[in-house]
Amino acid sequence: MLDNFLNKINILQIVFFSFILRFLSLIFYKNQNLPDTSTYERIGEEIFSGKIIQTPLHMPGYGIWMYILNFITQNNYGVIFGDIIISCLTVYIIYLLTIEIFQFKNIGKIAALIFALYPFSIFYSFNAVSETLFVFLLYASILMFYKKKFLLGYILIIFSIYVKPTADIFAPFLLLSFFFLIYKYSSKKVLRELFIFYILYSILFSPWWLHNWKKYDGFVRINLSGGYHLYSGNNPDNLSGGGIGGVDVNHGWTDDDIEKRGIEFEKKFKSDAFNYIKENPKTFVKLSFIKFKRFWQLYPYAEEYKGTFYKFVSIFSYGLVLLFSILFFISNIKKFFFKISPLVIIILLTTAIHCITIASVRYRFPIEPILIIFAAYYLFERLKLLRN
Repeated sequence: MLDNFLNKINILQIVFFSFILRFLSLIFYKNQNLPDTSTYERIGEEIFSGKIIQTPLHMPGYGIWMYILNFITQNNYGVIFGDIIISCLTVYIIYLLTIEIFQFKNIGKIAALIFALYPFSIFYSFNAVSETLFVFLLYASILMFYKKKFLLGYILIIFSIYVKPTADIFAPFLLLSFFFLIYKYSSKKVLRELFIFYILYSILFSPWWLHNWKKYDGFVRINLSGGYHLYSGNNPDNLSGGGIGGVDVNHGWTDDDIEKRGIEFEKKFKSDAFNYIKENPKTFVKLSFIKFKRFWQLYPYAEEYKGTFYKFVSIFSYGLVLLFSILFFISNIKKFFFKISPLVIIILLTTAIHCITIASVRYRFPIEPILIIFAAYYLFERLKLLRN
């Protein structure tokens, strides 16, 4: 029965179905007006009016995306429609990526269907935050790496860093895993590819570096979020593993500090965080476990999403995907070790980053497509065994 369904349905129908779901959700589910939305809106306005971006913690990519789309539609729905389309295209990217890894179209269809129905994907697609665009660019780049289209993959992952800086941390490890573990390149060839990547990286990031030099009177490669978040997660006020100002941390800087002493404060945050870790190793380990639990827990931590409905939806969707992906990993790690190593590296490094800094289920969303891909294979295999 499932075989017949998967053989009859095609990926375009799944993508269209994902669009209908997201559009209906936009109509019937109230937009949450998340705090970052107004920040990105301001970033776009500052960039296109020739001003310096005031926030020290956000990258400019999503603000540019938002401004352009809202300018085209002349209202605030432009970015929402754009994100919905990008979310639907991500369904297609996941389909292609799954086929590239496992060589079965029906596994790709299962993964695409799960992502099309996935509540977190739907939620982020119409709430005007950076996750949807970031996930699309990141997985489009990974697909290109699997297809050996490295140049396009380099450009896409650099663009993803412009949206969220997390990819800047794991990008070198991701590339090395492809070069050494999948393609078995020689050291000489790896160095050549890394040279090409970092030349492109330097070219594409040079406008941002010039902006930051004007802003801070010094070189800032990405932004000042590294020290800020490191201190957020490692200070005497943090008991929850989150990073809410006034609850988990008191950074003690003003807009004037950001403008005139931003680099100095960045260094201070890092120094204070490292000193706190050094002086409180047991507390650091305890907090890391709290952050790990918060990062991977089955339902959101925020009070407004702790109701029965949200818990049920999250456990039934993410919880099952997590379970099936773990079962896949246990039963297939030897079979697919090299093939999935880049994806596993992303999971491990993303988890480690947020166990050291601050944790939230929102920060987990960019690795959930990987869990969906793994879960799709496990479901396909179990259903095949049941038929046999």
